[in-house]
Amino acid sequence: MSDLPENIVIREFAAADRPLVEAFFKQMSGETRALFDRNSYNYNVAMRYFDGTEANKVYYLAEHDGVMIGYVYLSDIDKSVIWLGIAVHENYKGRHLGRKLMQRAMDYAREHKKGGILLTTHVVNLRGQGLYDRMGFERIGMSNSGEVLYIWRLKD
Repeated sequence: MSDLPENIVIREFAAADRPLVEAFFKQMSGETRALFDRNSYNYNVAMRYFDGTEANKVYYLAEHDGVMIGYVYLSDIDKSVIWLGIAVHENYKGRHLGRKLMQRAMDYAREHKKGGILLTTHVVNLRGQGLYDRMGFERIGMSNSGEVLYIWRLKD
């Protein structure tokens, strides 16, 4: 059972969302930055949506009462196996928003007949690893970056 408000909307980024996305990244704790946004990598990825320089990605945000509370993006969407990145607003962690965002990404993979989804996560991100395990992702080893590598295979 989730303690999330019922009126959360998960939708693709829109041109007017830049202030929401900037505010989302600003509210991140030091721990979240260390796990998800080292060297502002994911912030820069998100901002490229707004200047039109990032192709081959799809971005979704979760919104509640005009605030961005979560983020999931898929990259290499022209490939059969796509990559996923995800983050949840500090005030919504532990409330099952990550599951909803992951489900949206998995639905995208099904709708577009992808073979699966890959993701990496920091070895100390136990909360994230628990989510990925519950969502049916399989831990397949370590990436070249030293992070844990997961795959979710689309089954017919």
